[in-house]
Amino acid sequence: MNPMTLNKYQLIIMADDKQVVLERILQVTRYRGFLINGMNAEVNTGNNVATITMTVSSERPISLLVDQINKLIDIKGVKVDNSDV
Repeated sequence: MNPMTLNKYQLIIMADDKQVVLERILQVTRYRGFLINGMNAEVNTGNNVATITMTVSSERPISLLVDQINKLIDIKGVKVDNSDV
């Protein structure tokens, strides 16, 4: 991958607060050919929902990654937010 042609995306992922969720997201991201540039995860202990903010880059369309993350068990939703990228 040429770093000059990579598109950057910020994903906001809502998921159940379970230990394996983050590992599954990382695995799908790697399998789909996206580089992780940064990540932040927080848990709302009141409703046990984790919010994961992840910045990724790739030459590929972001829809490839979003569709696969949405298929994972325990994922409540994925939003692409490029306002800060």
